[in-house]
Amino acid sequence: MKADLILAGGRVRTLGRSGLATCTHLAIAGGIVIAAGGSEVMGLRSPRTRVFDLAGGHVLPGFNDAHAHVVYYGLTRFGADLGGAVSVADIQKRLRIHGRGHSAGEWQQGMGYRVVELAEKRAPHRLELDQATHNRPAFIDERGGHARVANSAALAAAGVTDATKDPPGGRIGRDLDGTPNGLLLESAMRLVADVQPPPPLRHRIQGILKAQRLLVSRGITSVGAAVNRGFADDLRAYALLAERRQLRIRVNEFLSWELLEAASGLGVRAGFGGAMVRAGPIKVFVDGGAERVAMRSGKSVWRTPPAELRELVGTASQAGLQVAAHAIGDSAIAAMCDAVEAAGGVNLRHRVEHCTICPPDLQRRLARLRMVAVMQPMAARFAREFPSAGFPAHHRWDLAAHGPLLRAGVPVAFSSDLPVLEDPNPWPGIAAAVDDRINGISELAALRAYTSGGAYASFEEGVKGTLEPGLLADLQVYDGDPLARPRAEWPRLRPRAVLLGGVPVFGSLG
Repeated sequence: MKADLILAGGRVRTLGRSGLATCTHLAIAGGIVIAAGGSEVMGLRSPRTRVFDLAGGHVLPGFNDAHAHVVYYGLTRFGADLGGAVSVADIQKRLRIHGRGHSAGEWQQGMGYRVVELAEKRAPHRLELDQATHNRPAFIDERGGHARVANSAALAAAGVTDATKDPPGGRIGRDLDGTPNGLLLESAMRLVADVQPPPPLRHRIQGILKAQRLLVSRGITSVGAAVNRGFADDLRAYALLAERRQLRIRVNEFLSWELLEAASGLGVRAGFGGAMVRAGPIKVFVDGGAERVAMRSGKSVWRTPPAELRELVGTASQAGLQVAAHAIGDSAIAAMCDAVEAAGGVNLRHRVEHCTICPPDLQRRLARLRMVAVMQPMAARFAREFPSAGFPAHHRWDLAAHGPLLRAGVPVAFSSDLPVLEDPNPWPGIAAAVDDRINGISELAALRAYTSGGAYASFEEGVKGTLEPGLLADLQVYDGDPLARPRAEWPRLRPRAVLLGGVPVFGSLG
């Protein structure tokens, strides 16, 4: 077989069996790597072969962001940008400006504020949102996706009053007299979200395209598209983009737990789909975020109680469906292990998303049950640098246990959790994992967690994840050697070009 494309005269790291060792040439045919080596690769050249001189440039496999809220990120671009807001007044100002483009009665959204960054150190009150949005329903998200605030009109639309009880796994914020103050935590967010008009398909498509531009520009060629609340329209939006040849990134689309019955009834199984879009795992929340996690050392906060989790994982396993469980605290991780063990689903690579506090006994259980830890190394850096993030000092040894998990035999995949992390650039996370003085890992292990680790998590290690012959030619090109630069500079790294199946989807080789 002759090559369609040869990249020559560079330094290629396949990240396969050769580790960080480099070769100089890479040959591609039909979107697949057919050879990686030295000048002898030029023997695969034909009159139709395109040859690009890398001029010393460096090639790596494309990154795989195994957990990013792609549609959610894209849809937030239509709302008010509340990122970096410094006070409630700042949020009000941004909502007023954003609301000028809305028609009467149209719902208004905003996303990105952090309570810790506000002067008041609290979420806005519904009456404060009313001052900016008046009679228009408004629903704003704190960055992280575990708390939202509704104004009075939105609460009224949902029928939330002082008589409304807290739903299982959630809490309604209240004033001293019991009146809802607008704050909705965890599953309580659904009270309003379920009556909010769903975004039209065209907005989903536009949102995906916005997110895609950002992801591809960071060298990301595959993504695990996580959901907070699943609509079948997400999968349809990806499929339509793929049909139109507008999709520039490979998608493993999570399905929300509400779709389990429908998916199993249709015969959807783990790995269902094609080269561009696959129906991925069933997503379920076991615990919440930040201080609302399920910990052995304190009060456990359950989004899905252990008994319900066992039933869900059992149903999914019987149907041949992988489960991706949001589990931050050790008690939540233990509950997921219990559920997988009861279901006998050890061959489905059930996933623990975040896996933030994972002590040695759970590391061993994850390995024995052949589960995958899908983690966000930048979240670990934040938790270490800001003890107020909710994890006491005695949990520090078990926080982001990348190294111990790998040594125990647990596959680890890295991700950004976009838009929790505003920029999905993998390089800061790779640096954080390597620099971690407690549970740090090697550069090779960190790179693999952001490439082949994600491929393994979606049953695609025989298809992509390295640049070894026979695998997809999903790759990124840099002007210099990223690993030769000081790690303090890694957050500024950007690829010169990104290729998907040997076809440029970002930048240029020339």
